[in-house]
Amino acid sequence: MNTKRNLEITHDSTWTADKSLMMTISEEVLLLILDYDHGCANYELSPRVVCGMIAGAILLDLCEQGRIEVDSENLTLVDPGSSGDPVLDRALSWIGKNGIRHRVGDWVDSFAEEAEAVQQELLDRLVDRGILVHSVNDRYFVMGSRHFLAQNGIPFRDVRRRIAGILLNHEMPTARDTMIIHLAAECGLWNDLIDESVMSVLGPRIENVARLDLIGRSVAGLVNPGLHAGV
Repeated sequence: MNTKRNLEITHDSTWTADKSLMMTISEEVLLLILDYDHGCANYELSPRVVCGMIAGAILLDLCEQGRIEVDSENLTLVDPGSSGDPVLDRALSWIGKNGIRHRVGDWVDSFAEEAEAVQQELLDRLVDRGILVHSVNDRYFVMGSRHFLAQNGIPFRDVRRRIAGILLNHEMPTARDTMIIHLAAECGLWNDLIDESVMSVLGPRIENVARLDLIGRSVAGLVNPGLHAGV
C-alpha cells in the first residue's frame, strides 16, 4: 500500500485529562515516522535517519521544557532537574555529566547512538497507554482515536491530523508544530508521506512554516547533514 496517504489519516475522539496521555515531541515524531499501513518505521527512511529524527526530537523536547538552550553551534544546560520522563531524564543526565556547554551536532550524534533503544522504549510506552497495539509479528499499529495532551495539559489533536490541518487548511501552527514540521523537512520525511503531485503544492507551505521555528532551527539543521551522509 502507498504510505504517502498516511498524512490524510485522521482520528476523531474525545480527550481525557489523564496525565499519562501527555505526549512528548519524541512520541509524536515516532508516530509521524510510523507507517500506519505496515506497522513499522516508514520503510522508505533509512534506520540512520529514523535514529536522527528521534535524537533531534529528544533535544526539541528539552528545548520545549526550557531544560536546554541552543544556538547555531552550542547547547547549554539550563535546568538539570528531573522532568519525570525517563527518556528525557537520561538525556539530561548525559548532558550534565559532560560539562555545561556543548556543540549541538555532537549531541545529535550522541543521542542517535542510543536512539534505537529509545525508540523501543517509546513504542512500549505508547502500547501501555493504549495508543499503539503490538501485533504478533512485531509490528505496531495505531489503536483507538483520541486527543492527547501537551505538556501544558492543553488537549490537542493527533499529530497527523494537526499537521494536515496546518499544511492543507493553513491552520495556525504552535511552536511545537513548527519544530516537528521543520525536523521532518530536514530529514526528508515529507517526501515519503506526501504524494509528489501534492508535494509540489505543499512544499512552499512547509518551508514557510519551518521558517517560524526559532527554537529548534539549530537542532533540526544539524540532524540532516550527518545522518544522510553515506545513506
